[in-house]
Amino acid sequence: MDRRPARLNRTGLVLFGLLLALPGAAALARGLGAFGDGRASDTILDAQVRRWVDDHGWFWPAVTAAAIVLALLGLLWLVAQVRSRRLRDLTLEPEDAAEGSTHLSAKAVTDALEEEIGEYPGVQSVHGRLLGSSQRPRLRLNVAYDHRADLPDLRRRIEDDAVRHLCVALERDHISTVVRLRLVPGDRARTVL
Repeated sequence: MDRRPARLNRTGLVLFGLLLALPGAAALARGLGAFGDGRASDTILDAQVRRWVDDHGWFWPAVTAAAIVLALLGLLWLVAQVRSRRLRDLTLEPEDAAEGSTHLSAKAVTDALEEEIGEYPGVQSVHGRLLGSSQRPRLRLNVAYDHRADLPDLRRRIEDDAVRHLCVALERDHISTVVRLRLVPGDRARTVL
């Protein structure tokens, strides 16, 4: 599974947080008198800087434009985080394009897969998602199992039976699949996922 976007997000958030925290901490320290009582009550911008700002009428509109651009970039980043890469429908292309195409609900496909894997011995719960596109779907499975499951057999059955059945149903040779297996101890078995 590609973790590059997650690393990029964390790095960007750390840098942005530092960019905001350092000046904020400096201003707080100044206001609390860490740099002397005289500086704590003094204005932040000295007279020369205030005069320069007053002489250049474009300064405040430029600051406003920069703030709007930063707000829009933040909004775009937030939308990108919320947007799901989950596949909603699968389109199965016929051999003859004149015959049309078949559309399958991705939820129906994963529900059938979850039901099949859920019947394997020791499996407590299954959650599957199809990501990507109809041309290149990717499957993500989270399987919680208990002590009754034979782990090597469970892995083999998921790969050789369930995923193979999915490939046949979707008329594909291979579907990129990530399976996360999690052992659930005793009484908690029915409450996970």
